[in-house]
Parts: sequence; C-alpha cells; structure tokens
Amino acid sequence: MADEEFVRRNGGPDWIPYWEAGRRRELRFQRCARCGTWRHPPGPMCARCLSFESEWALASGRARLLSWVVCHPPLLPAWKERAPYTVVLVECEEGVRTMGNLLGAGPEVLEMDMPMLVDFAASPDGDLVPQWRPAS
Repeated sequence: MADEEFVRRNGGPDWIPYWEAGRRRELRFQRCARCGTWRHPPGPMCARCLSFESEWALASGRARLLSWVVCHPPLLPAWKERAPYTVVLVECEEGVRTMGNLLGAGPEVLEMDMPMLVDFAASPDGDLVPQWRPAS
C-alpha cells in the first residue's frame, strides 16, 4: 500500500506511529516530551504547555469503560459481515480516551466503569488495531 493511501485512510501523518504500534501489538499514545501530558488523538502541539516536542510512549493497556454502542445494519460494506458488533469508549490509565471494538464478550456483560484491557484484532483491511476486552 502506498504511504499516501495509508495516511489518507487513517487520519493523516500524526496517526502513523499509532497504527504502526498496533501492528506490533503495542498500545502507544503521544506524550509531551516537555511536561509529560498524554494526548489522543495525536497532534502537533501539547494543549497544556504548547510544546511541539513529543514522544510515542507505551501505554499500560488498562482502562475503564465509559460507554458503548451496538452497531446494526445498514453499515458500510466492509463491516456488513461483522454486524452486529459493539464499539466501546474507554478511558485509559494514562487519562486519554479512545474507542475500539469489544472482543471476547457480548454487550450484555458490559457495565459502566468496568475494567478493560487492550487486545489487538484485524480491521476489515487486515491491519492489526487496538481493541478492548473486559479485564475479568
């Protein structure tokens, strides 16, 4: 796949390290190299100290569940075969919020604030991406 396609499909050049880490089964978020503030989605500048210096730091992979939705048809063709599926919103220990599909359980087991763990599964294009499963 051409780099241009990868950048266009996944949110632009700021996202490339996030997706590359997922392929290695790592959850990494951008962190300010000056003040240490974690941020997601990634961007060029820290909202806290306005520094342009950042690093891609390894996250713990632990989070708590904030919300979820069960997606039913009609859907984009790439997702039609997977429906219905559950998308969760979690807050990671590092303070950032992110979303992903629910793995290893159905929506009936979900409870607000329940502990979640990162896992990795293939997206419709075959790339490994961060997903979430109940910790217990």
